[in-house]
Amino acid sequence: MGVATALPLARREWPAVNRLRRLTTVALLVAAVLVIPATANAHDPEDGGTHPPTGGGAPDLHSANMTLLENLPKVDTATQSDLAFEGNYAYAGTFSGFRVIDISNPAAAQQVAFKPCNGGQGDVSVYNGLLFVSVDTPQSKPECDSVNTPATNPAAWEGVRIFDVRDPANIKHIASVRTDCGSHTHTLAPAGKGSLFVYVSSYAVTTTSMGPNCQQFHGKISVIHVPLQNPANAQVVSTPPTTGVTVFDPARLEFANPALQPTTGCHDITVLTPLNLAAAACLSVGQIWDISDRAHPKVLHTLTTPQVQAWHSAQFTWDGKRVTFGDEAGGGVIPRCRAEDPPTKGAVWTYDVASGAELGHYKLPRFENSVCTMHNFSYVPGIDRDILVSAAYTGGTTVADLTDPASPVEIGFYRAGDPIAANTWSTYWHNGFIYANDINRGLDVFALDHPAVAGAASLQRDNPQTQERLFP
Repeated sequence: MGVATALPLARREWPAVNRLRRLTTVALLVAAVLVIPATANAHDPEDGGTHPPTGGGAPDLHSANMTLLENLPKVDTATQSDLAFEGNYAYAGTFSGFRVIDISNPAAAQQVAFKPCNGGQGDVSVYNGLLFVSVDTPQSKPECDSVNTPATNPAAWEGVRIFDVRDPANIKHIASVRTDCGSHTHTLAPAGKGSLFVYVSSYAVTTTSMGPNCQQFHGKISVIHVPLQNPANAQVVSTPPTTGVTVFDPARLEFANPALQPTTGCHDITVLTPLNLAAAACLSVGQIWDISDRAHPKVLHTLTTPQVQAWHSAQFTWDGKRVTFGDEAGGGVIPRCRAEDPPTKGAVWTYDVASGAELGHYKLPRFENSVCTMHNFSYVPGIDRDILVSAAYTGGTTVADLTDPASPVEIGFYRAGDPIAANTWSTYWHNGFIYANDINRGLDVFALDHPAVAGAASLQRDNPQTQERLFP
């Protein structure tokens, strides 16, 4: 199946062809639906701890302009999670530790280190050789040789671990900061003058893994301050309430799971530091914050689009004028790209930052009987269009032009099939290539041939949830 290869240069002028593309490709795609076997593997706690895996039986399905350059299989059986980039390295989180991957030649990417470190989630960020890793499963102790411990253990530890990764051959664990309800995800918010803040997102939706310092209606984030001259002294300096965040009813996910309970809290936070803004995906609502005072964010807008089942993740356009939120409909467990599912379910939604007005939404433009909701994503920096690169679980990776959010157009995609089918957690654009951390496959590196991304900017450091520059 082909995709458009010519692109008008002016912003917000590409016509709406997304609906037409869906209609013309359905016949081919129905024959390539993924087969789901009976086993399962770990996933987000809001999913009740399991995620249906994918199996073989389908060939790779992709646009003609997107190429798989390299695959680095996962190290062990653990779920692969988020990605961060600095210098010549990509840092790939897993539920059992993290990988350091040399991407100086992306087509021949090589793992140079794996740091075993027990503790669920494994969300990663990097800053001047410091790697931050989220731990959201109660541990017997803060160090890497910990083991999972019951949530009833009063000494259980959860939070953020900090590592010195400047020498991949000699990775050093330098600090562990306990946070209430652990750290499902975290976001770096640099403040200048040798000062770094970390926003920790957590909540109490899973009764079996909340830890001893976590109450059902958590209703706050934890803010860690890291003195960069002495990061071992990092500590929690505030716990701002999630003002305006309503109680999240897990019934919105549309699956029955007695391990889930109502809660309040934020799933993911993205910051745009030049404008002192943050976009918080807080399960029941989305919010835009003023973070001029890093330790005490203030709510500017609360977004309540009824079609969004679970506000999961967010990303600003690089000019700071718009923000896109992702909906993890079905909790990442139930298929939401079936013929009977509306294009609003499991989509990404774009809003005007200044007013909070809803501008449009985008979802995979093809039907799949699989868990294909949008997950973690980023915009391509330094170009004159809003090009989103997103993971879509068993839908693989999709690239879409959202310059006109009301008329989105997919310009590339790749969904791996045999022998290990896609189940992609995070997909990001970085310095001319697309990197995907896949739950089952490990790290994939893609090339996209399309004029829309020509001339994209390079970033020496790239934490997708920490946007440190503006590209007007």
